[in-house]
Amino acid sequence: MNKKHLDELKEQISLMARRAESIFDKALEVLRDAHHDRFQDVLLMDRDLNKMEMELDQSCIRLLALKDPFAVDLRFILSVMKSVRDLERIGDESKTIAKWSVKLPADFMSSDLSHLIDNARKALQLAIQALLHDDEAAANECLQVEEYVDEYEDRVLLTDPALPLGLITRSLERIGDLSSNISENVIYYLEAKDIRHQEEQQQQ
Repeated sequence: MNKKHLDELKEQISLMARRAESIFDKALEVLRDAHHDRFQDVLLMDRDLNKMEMELDQSCIRLLALKDPFAVDLRFILSVMKSVRDLERIGDESKTIAKWSVKLPADFMSSDLSHLIDNARKALQLAIQALLHDDEAAANECLQVEEYVDEYEDRVLLTDPALPLGLITRSLERIGDLSSNISENVIYYLEAKDIRHQEEQQQQ
């Protein structure tokens, strides 16, 4: 398969990944720093992300239909197709965070919530590092960090189950999950290993 076509696809997924990272950062500005005026920026960025999703889907379908990829090239394209959906959903969850942040009281921040935010942010950074640089170590680290995301989500919800904070907390946890999905996609592409639901299979 022509390397030029794969390089173009890598450039597209790189732009979308960076945009997903940016929209999450913008949502965190609304949440952490009460920059409520930036909510509209989040909405506009999410629309861009949706457009990127459609363009990348078309690129992947075109390569599958016309270039007949196989082995590692095929796995890469399939990995990108899955990751595109995860990145788009990260935009959706970021929008939810920004939307409900404007409804929080001034004293909402807690140590557990701060840890949850930090770990969700780290999980996404590692997932994007893995995706853009074929970094399996970053992918595996992301899977470990996501466990902390789950832990702090439980702590926050037990302490303060109020609706706005509960929805924000759930979205932060979902971003951790989606980051894990991206990392699993990278491992599938690099190692031809499907590690989804691995824990459940080991317990059976």
